[in-house]
Amino acid sequence: MNKYLSISFVVVILLLSTHAFLGVHSMRFLSPTYDEHVHLTAGYSYLKTRDYRLNSFDHPPFSEMWAAMPLLFLKPIFPLQHPYWSEIWKYQYAFSDIFVYKNKVDPQRMLYFGRTMILLLSLALGLCIYFFSKELFGQIPSYIAMFLWSFSPVFIAHGTLVTTDMALTLFYFLSIYMLWRWYKSTGPEISVPLYKSILAGLSLGLLLASKYSAVVIFPVIGSILVVYWLKVKVSTKDVTGLLFWSIVSVFAVLFIVYQFNSLSIYYLIGLKKVLTGVSQGRSSFLLGEHSTNGWIYYFPVTFFLKTPLPLIILFFGSLFIFRLWTLENLLFLFLPAFFYFASSCYSKVNIGHRHILPIYPFLIVWVSGLFLYMNKKTIRAVSALLLLWYGYGSLKAYPWYLSYFNEVIGSTDNGYKYLTDSNIDWGQGLKELGKYLKAENVSGIYLCYFGIGDPHYYGIKYEPMGFVDNISYPNAKGHRDGDKIDFSKEPRILLAVSVSNLQATYYADKKIFSWLKDIPYEKMIGHSILVYDMGKYPAQYEKLLEMLK
Repeated sequence: MNKYLSISFVVVILLLSTHAFLGVHSMRFLSPTYDEHVHLTAGYSYLKTRDYRLNSFDHPPFSEMWAAMPLLFLKPIFPLQHPYWSEIWKYQYAFSDIFVYKNKVDPQRMLYFGRTMILLLSLALGLCIYFFSKELFGQIPSYIAMFLWSFSPVFIAHGTLVTTDMALTLFYFLSIYMLWRWYKSTGPEISVPLYKSILAGLSLGLLLASKYSAVVIFPVIGSILVVYWLKVKVSTKDVTGLLFWSIVSVFAVLFIVYQFNSLSIYYLIGLKKVLTGVSQGRSSFLLGEHSTNGWIYYFPVTFFLKTPLPLIILFFGSLFIFRLWTLENLLFLFLPAFFYFASSCYSKVNIGHRHILPIYPFLIVWVSGLFLYMNKKTIRAVSALLLLWYGYGSLKAYPWYLSYFNEVIGSTDNGYKYLTDSNIDWGQGLKELGKYLKAENVSGIYLCYFGIGDPHYYGIKYEPMGFVDNISYPNAKGHRDGDKIDFSKEPRILLAVSVSNLQATYYADKKIFSWLKDIPYEKMIGHSILVYDMGKYPAQYEKLLEMLK
């Protein structure tokens, strides 16, 4: 017994450490992604001022407050006297830019600690996946599940960014797991411990406090309760007890997160705004096409392009193991993933694979059950090869996990031809661009950047063109002033373009860079920024100069 416990402990610690190592070392390469500064600034503002105006109508505050907790010890200056603070809805990106880059605490240090807090949520998710798989299928499947989580490109990518996606994923999965643990305690001769109802409620409360899209869990929970009430004869007393104490726990969490400060106003207005936005749509790019209304097949396509092929193969293989198709597995694994995925397909906001992140923990646990029923040597050998392929693909993607694509498109370098925005280019390549320019002894470039990072912080002097950053500083060219550069003194005339801009994701003119696609790029930075040597192509250089007039 002790031997097996010690082996389990070693395996779990090893896989947790692997995930943490890959995450910590990956985040060191990344400049801030598009919304990280706003999330970090918002979280700190909630903790310091109890004023929830900055971003709570776009996102509930828990994830942002969690990420900003280390800032309470770093003690950055919060510029409450700045005029942007009084009009924070209009200038939230500009105010966040000032807070991060004009502070006594180094921006990279603040971001590093905030990202580390999100990585802790990913590690907690790994443990939940391990325990749920172990309780459902046994020890060996639980190791498989944790391996799939540990090396998952999608979890490493979003477990290292100050966003709300990892918190949503953790607590969506944990809420279903806690509901399953409550169910396992029910029965005609069993009295359900009160703490299990409370834990289910606390998980649900943290879920609702993490992202507004969390409300999709209610039909899932309702379906589970109805089926078990009718089919398995869970007692009315147990269901009533769960609902009562869970509701009490949910409101307790929400009131604490909002610090007893106008909960109904912020939450209900924010939820209405997000639901309205989902129905209205947003500019997006898929397979060479543009749309503001989205595509019903957007998320199926992103799933098949950005999920590791070994996991896809294992999943479809598991569908033929009919012993997995128990009522319990269908309700607690298949239903939560399927419903979340299906509801996402009807959203008109098609801006990232991250919006189906909550399906992956359920997918991984389901797939792990496949290994419970493997007997033939050939099947086990093939599965071992698939797991090796999975691990190799993850290590090969290091450190650019956000830009990960599987082998269907040939190479991750081709990803920008299929998807943009947070699927591949969220502004994370600016730091690496600065390193490249320094190595090439180039002191000034033309820059068309998608993101909120400050190029000057990374030593980049630039002539700005067509920035997409939401910062909106008054009287700024391209939202940031940039520099006056004498390109006649530069060894090369370089243009760096974020691939989201290259594909005109957020430009009205969808052919704005069609002339640039006719020439090869010199360097791809982090799979998200293309660098062109314009001195080699006079005709294209003339078009660039025309755009700047």
